[in-house]
Amino acid sequence: MQGTQVTLTPTQTPIPLPQGTPVPTRERELHPIQTPSQAAVEPTLDQPMSCTTENAPPTYTVRAELNYAKRALKVSQRIRYTNASEESLTSLVLSVKPNGQAGVFSLQSINIIVGESAQYTLAGQRMEVSLPEALEPDCSLEISLNFDLRLQAIDIGGARAYQGYLGYSDRQTNLGQWLPVVAIKQGDSWITHEEVSIGEQEILDVANWDIRLSITDAPNTLRVAAPGSVEKISDSEWHLTMLNARDYSLSIGENYRLNQAVTPDNVTVELYTFDDAIITSDTGSMDTAAYALNTALKSLSLYEAVFGDYPLDRLVMVEADFPDGMEFSGIVFVGGEYFRGLSGVESYLTLISVHEIAHQWWYSRVGNDQALHPWLDEALATYSEFIFIEKFYPTLTDWWWDFRVNRLLPQGFVDSTVYEFTSRRAYINAIYLRGVLMLHDLRQTLGDDVFFGWLNRYASTGSGRVMSPEDFWSLLTPEQLERTKPIRERYLQKPQIISLATPECTAATCTP
Repeated sequence: MQGTQVTLTPTQTPIPLPQGTPVPTRERELHPIQTPSQAAVEPTLDQPMSCTTENAPPTYTVRAELNYAKRALKVSQRIRYTNASEESLTSLVLSVKPNGQAGVFSLQSINIIVGESAQYTLAGQRMEVSLPEALEPDCSLEISLNFDLRLQAIDIGGARAYQGYLGYSDRQTNLGQWLPVVAIKQGDSWITHEEVSIGEQEILDVANWDIRLSITDAPNTLRVAAPGSVEKISDSEWHLTMLNARDYSLSIGENYRLNQAVTPDNVTVELYTFDDAIITSDTGSMDTAAYALNTALKSLSLYEAVFGDYPLDRLVMVEADFPDGMEFSGIVFVGGEYFRGLSGVESYLTLISVHEIAHQWWYSRVGNDQALHPWLDEALATYSEFIFIEKFYPTLTDWWWDFRVNRLLPQGFVDSTVYEFTSRRAYINAIYLRGVLMLHDLRQTLGDDVFFGWLNRYASTGSGRVMSPEDFWSLLTPEQLERTKPIRERYLQKPQIISLATPECTAATCTP
């Protein structure tokens, strides 16, 4: 079906339409929520290793000071890590995302035992730390790091513009994936990937986060847009916590306008925009933030109904001073050009907003290797756009297929890695757009009940885990796998990776 046109008759998505639209407000900025006990206790390095039968996720305790005028941070970070494998570890590997940009990350010290510097190597984003003694299964250790970050200006119009989630403009400072994290260990290998300018390359485990952020040399108009629990301790200090999240990212802006509302399931959606989100059209002044907030509310409720519960109490959305959009746990960025260019439902503000919100399931709730299997989050998030349009604007389904997919004549294998492309356009065409063609063919073949039941099971089974394509396909029965074999052969370069003899479910458990 490579390059073919798709004509669809609107179908009924088998989920209830969320009733009522909460009224947006602009009243509350602070979110004092009781800090969970496991995130509130500061670790010590007096006893660097201990053993327990409790398999807790990594805990990151951070104290950071941002000099806003210089866009420079001094960070003290402590990592508590439990060896959940069945083998002893002689080293630990960290993924240091900010070291992917030259001149941003500067390590000052790293310790496992107080007073003794740990031995390490740092190459690109990969830091390997030698342990003073083997870390046995079910045992934990703590690592202390002190480092500086000197943020770079967002490269508007340049090759790195899309990575402005870690950078600053004259009115916004973004801290996206700014902290070193323990890499995922698969078998005998610690997994970190070489950074390239196409797609994302992260593979992240869930963790607990406890961050105290102070900001100096800053105007008094700053607002902190952050997920999880946010407590403003003073005019210049915030306490931020979140449990079971794949990252902790935030944005700090001058003169942010805050709009917020609550979904019928009591999830608070907060939208931070600038004054340029109020635009002038032929019919007068229009606040695009109100439209974006309403879109976010509807998509969040819809995806909860289709895919399962959103695991947090809040979702934060930020107008970005960098192109396109980007997802993180509990917070999403949507490019400011989409707010300023809104002309109705048929716009990128609609599509990118609901796409990034869908990543709260296909990235944040269910993890995957974004370098080697990017379709597992990007194709699912893009097809989630169609699910949104189909539900709320069924007369626009043909528009979506033509605008989003057909006019670009997508080519390429859906199961390609990010390293197989030389342009963003080719990457998007294969992973996102051919990906949604594959998913739609699967839906047409299996029927709505089986297809949506499959996605719901995938979200539930993969919650808090890193999933693989084998995990995804194994949630079909042998009969369903056989029926979908021609689709896999059409879209995948490795269609035979599935073992039909050992699915994770049977007809009784796979069929709703």
